[in-house]
Amino acid sequence: MTPEVTLETPCLANGRWQRTAVDSTRVADFDFCSQCFPDGEATVDEKGVETFLFTAKNGSKLHRSVDTGDDADTSEFGNHDYPDQNLAAKLADPTTSLDHEFEWDKQGGDA
Repeated sequence: MTPEVTLETPCLANGRWQRTAVDSTRVADFDFCSQCFPDGEATVDEKGVETFLFTAKNGSKLHRSVDTGDDADTSEFGNHDYPDQNLAAKLADPTTSLDHEFEWDKQGGDA
């Protein structure tokens, strides 16, 4: 039986959270949230995590509940696995063009 935990994460990620036990086979397809588990598997042991939170629709990370351990490490907040895809990185790229032709520009006439 999976222990009851609050469906809220210390890293402030949003999702339709589901619970799963740490020894469940379903966790093999997920990575650890770097804020909830800064040291990966070692953090699971250190915090005594027995239940992971995950969201099946739009997430691939395992999170921990606010009921487990202390606060999450927020020093990496917003540091995703795809830093070259965020808006700041795209704007910093010298090959980026800010020119964009909208559909109404192509039609001519008054907007």
